[in-house]
Amino acid sequence: MTDLTFTPANYPEIRHRGMGLNGKIFRKLTKDDIKTCGKHLGIWHQKALMVQNETEMDLFTDYAIYAFRPHGFNMAEKFLRLFNKEADSYELELLRRMSQAHYAIYQVEETNGTDSLKVVDVFSKVIYRLVDHQLAKTVRQGMILAGHLIDFDGFSIQTGGTVLLSKEILQAEQVKRIIDRIDDNELSHFLSKPANGAKMAKAIISATIGLGETTNFGHVPV
Repeated sequence: MTDLTFTPANYPEIRHRGMGLNGKIFRKLTKDDIKTCGKHLGIWHQKALMVQNETEMDLFTDYAIYAFRPHGFNMAEKFLRLFNKEADSYELELLRRMSQAHYAIYQVEETNGTDSLKVVDVFSKVIYRLVDHQLAKTVRQGMILAGHLIDFDGFSIQTGGTVLLSKEILQAEQVKRIIDRIDDNELSHFLSKPANGAKMAKAIISATIGLGETTNFGHVPV
């Protein structure tokens, strides 16, 4: 195994290579996978995937790669297991981290306005240093975001399917249904379980698309 160290300075390369890997992974999805994910998010109509804008497609792609878990693991892990010969050593190291991406709801504590921000997980209270050259410029203190995070040594990046949580999204029936069923004693570690993260991603993304709130927040996919 190649011993690679990822640092915040590698962010442009991580982002570039991650986008390439997303394309490779997405092309491995079957027609049934596309249909299932579309139904999960409420955008499969008349035997076709119905997306209204580029952001909806970004959210769909993010869900399909990181939250869709038909056999207990996501599509990034499936690619790592079955198609690793199609990746070089750098991509393999990145894939290992992508396959462990976790869904999080987090609040912005501060941003340096340039390339990174400090966020805190609303459930676990874990503090993350999030490296993102766009988010650092567009978010404000107090904003609550939701999306998949990929962890590296000392920093994390978001995968691209990031949602700005509005009051309307949080009060959507599918989101409330999940939150209301979380016992107080499991709140701090609820999203640490991949299956729970997948359920939350499904609820939040489907609510965001259903409410037409995909244009309230700009982001760039990994």
